[in-house]
Amino acid sequence: MDEPAFTAAGLAVPVPPLTRDQECAAALARFRRQPELAALPVVDGDGRVAGLLERGRLPPEGGGEGGGADGAGGDGFGQRLVSDVMDPHPLLIDEATPLAEIGRQLARLKPAALVTGFLVVEQGRYLGVGTVTGLMARSAEQTELRARQLEEARRQAEQAIRAKTAFLANMSHEIRTPLTAMMGFAELLEQEVLGPHAIPLYREYARDIAESGRHLMELINDLLDLSKADADRLELVDGTVDVVRVAIGTARLLTERALRHGVSIATAVPLDLPPLRADERKLRQMLLNLLSNAVKFTPNDGIVTLRARVAADGALWLSVQDTGIGMTGEELGKALEPWGQVDSALARSQIGTGLGLPLTKRLIELHGGRLDVVSRRDEGTTMSLVFPAKRVGRG
Repeated sequence: MDEPAFTAAGLAVPVPPLTRDQECAAALARFRRQPELAALPVVDGDGRVAGLLERGRLPPEGGGEGGGADGAGGDGFGQRLVSDVMDPHPLLIDEATPLAEIGRQLARLKPAALVTGFLVVEQGRYLGVGTVTGLMARSAEQTELRARQLEEARRQAEQAIRAKTAFLANMSHEIRTPLTAMMGFAELLEQEVLGPHAIPLYREYARDIAESGRHLMELINDLLDLSKADADRLELVDGTVDVVRVAIGTARLLTERALRHGVSIATAVPLDLPPLRADERKLRQMLLNLLSNAVKFTPNDGIVTLRARVAADGALWLSVQDTGIGMTGEELGKALEPWGQVDSALARSQIGTGLGLPLTKRLIELHGGRLDVVSRRDEGTTMSLVFPAKRVGRG
């Protein structure tokens, strides 16, 4: 709700009112003493508005029709009652009306009030006179105040993001240290370095512990990177990247996981692809996110294909195509939001926080490219990293 200073109440100038049974001589005298007044309010005995007496409804001061030095008018105009010459239907603005709405009412209900002014009321009782000049001045103040408030809100939001990023960085460090140790011990147990287990099932438990630790480490890294991206603190370490080596190597990393899900990974990557100027670690991270996401949402016996090509405009496309559940437009929008997940039977059966795709989108945009998505429900999805031509073919 608008503050009182930025409603009609803040525009009400308490000009002493006339009564309808006063003579016009009183109004003439008031206008002579206060040349800045364009009109005088007229009220009844209970304070309710009766009308508005505009300066223009009276004869010119000191002459003209009925004018005179005594302000009474040569034709007895000064003896006429205020009620005879006032406007009985002035524009009334409730004291709680916001400034923007006042302007609309002026234009729609009584344009003449732009000159004569309007009356501010509370439950029909007179509070004061409002003018367009006052409205413009107060509107400018409101605009300036809101600009300052928006700037302060932006500053506080940036400060909160920095604080969140610092917290996540510290938290990530504190979690990584014991997690790395746990994963190391689990791998020792899995590999039976100190001797075979008396119960073989223990080796499977150790493998599960190590796999869960790696999954948790990936989530921590994604969370930290996404937070850095929000704070515009995620930086690229550009270098010359062998796209073929990175693409095929990344697909190989996920082959075993895909087979456990009953999904096969194929590659269609030309061996003569030009080099790419990019951050190699982040490129690998983007491909891992897209491939693991495709594997996760592709049913048994499905295929995930990693393709690469250079388009006619020189842009490099790295595409991950799957035969999975696909998405509607609404589901795609949700999937690209942090923490968003597609709501389906297969999606609900998979573990994940929904950080992979939003982070991938931020990372490719950081390279000056875009994430291109084509998806149809129950037909599969193709997600492509599109790198601009200026990053392609430079050693």
